[in-house]
Amino acid sequence: MNNNNNNNNKVNNMIKDGHHLNSKYWQNFKNSLGPLTPKLNNILVGMILGDAHLAHKDRFPFIKFEQGYLQKDFIFHLYEEFKDYVFTEPQTRFELYGVRKGLPKSYYFKTFSHSVFKPMTNLFLKDNVKVIKPALKDHLSDIGLAYWIMCDGSLDKNLKSMILHTQSYSREENFLLASMINDKFGLNTTVIPHKKKYFVISIPSSNYLTLRN
Repeated sequence: MNNNNNNNNKVNNMIKDGHHLNSKYWQNFKNSLGPLTPKLNNILVGMILGDAHLAHKDRFPFIKFEQGYLQKDFIFHLYEEFKDYVFTEPQTRFELYGVRKGLPKSYYFKTFSHSVFKPMTNLFLKDNVKVIKPALKDHLSDIGLAYWIMCDGSLDKNLKSMILHTQSYSREENFLLASMINDKFGLNTTVIPHKKKYFVISIPSSNYLTLRN
């Protein structure tokens, strides 16, 4: 019985508004979409700098967004921004172990693959690996910085500085990112060690008003 239900769910997930997701109807819809608005481009830059996953499927790339359960409102906000490029609403990933077993662990959704995301692969990917390129400086906006912080920022333990969790980037990439931020927004970020083997970007409390503005 469970196998039948799972199969039915998979079939239902491939249908939207009475049309199969690979149907000519939805292909025509996708082809009718114009380029991303400047706002969506700015959001994407910030989110990809954070946790958003950029990857290729067939000819064109897609974006996957995922946030922890405490960020449910944020993931649904992102869905509202990108829903023209998404077939299914955010899904829930559940905890499999521990005291929160069976409770929500995270929420996620992904766009369909589309040519409008191709500029992001040129900006961020090298041999299908996310890297930081100098050209990014021309594409990082105040909106992008705000979404990057909402995606990947936290207050330090002293509650006086903000940390951008850039552990996935190399030391050199962190210094390049810090330089971009400082030059573009007049901040005084620094690169600091994290757990003796990673690096993150610290935004000092003295930058509070500038950052808020």
